[in-house]
Amino acid sequence: MRLSKHQLQSVEKALFEVARKQKASSSPVDLPIPEFWSSVGQLTAHLEAELAETVRAEGMTAKAQLQTRRLGNVRTLVTDLTRIRLNAFTQHAVLVNLMRGGGAEAAAALQHLSVIDWERHDPSERAYYQSLGHLVDKYKHGVAWKELVNGNNGGNGHGSPIANPGPNASLSEFSQPAPATPAESPAATVAAAPSSMAPVASPPAPIPVADTHDAWDDPDFDEEDRIRAMDAFPDRATGADPHPPAEISVVETLGGDLMRIRILQDLSDPIIGEDGSEMTLAEGDVESCPSLIAETLIAAGLAVAAPL
Repeated sequence: MRLSKHQLQSVEKALFEVARKQKASSSPVDLPIPEFWSSVGQLTAHLEAELAETVRAEGMTAKAQLQTRRLGNVRTLVTDLTRIRLNAFTQHAVLVNLMRGGGAEAAAALQHLSVIDWERHDPSERAYYQSLGHLVDKYKHGVAWKELVNGNNGGNGHGSPIANPGPNASLSEFSQPAPATPAESPAATVAAAPSSMAPVASPPAPIPVADTHDAWDDPDFDEEDRIRAMDAFPDRATGADPHPPAEISVVETLGGDLMRIRILQDLSDPIIGEDGSEMTLAEGDVESCPSLIAETLIAAGLAVAAPL
């Protein structure tokens, strides 16, 4: 049955109302009109036709933009409503199926679930709900759900009790023996032995090993001896090497004797003397330098030999 424009407006209002109620309820809410989803389909088709006619006649005007927004809102609402209604049907179907035959407590909880009046719902939703019941039954059969929840009332289904299996030999073959209790310790056994029997030698006690990292050997050096040593040798600290190495001069370090030279031009870098002092040489200066430095300056053309 094709709906009129006024009826389509009523369907749009009903869509928003059902969505508002369904979001606040965990159970499927009743639909306000019969063939609800078919009517919503006519509504979306009507909105698309109006939008196409407006664009063809006027272009993409403000009216066309409003119609586009209206159509988008309806489609978004249809998507959200379908999702939350299918979730509600799924939850209701699973709870009813699991609580059925689950004892007095399950029967009491089942009474609190609302009964679905299929006259107020879409036929496609009823088909979906019934298919969920078949799937839950198949799942319960696959996992033996009744035996998991209710057990077998003390039997194995054939009137004979289930025997308690003994320990597996393959698992206990290499198991370690249980540790002895304090009453069965070797010391208690020796104490309870007759006096005529030879005493059993107890194992030697382990010798503690000193920790070389934490041990501290106190040196046999008294503080008074340290002070006397400092007074006897005030020029050096206690514990210094009693035979310090002889000082080596610059000449001995470089190797060679001194050579007398005359500087031909100013030197930008200072020359280190025998005593470690720096000497800045200028043109015309006559200095005695180690032979290695003197020969280097002569080879570079910065100085000439000036023997006495």
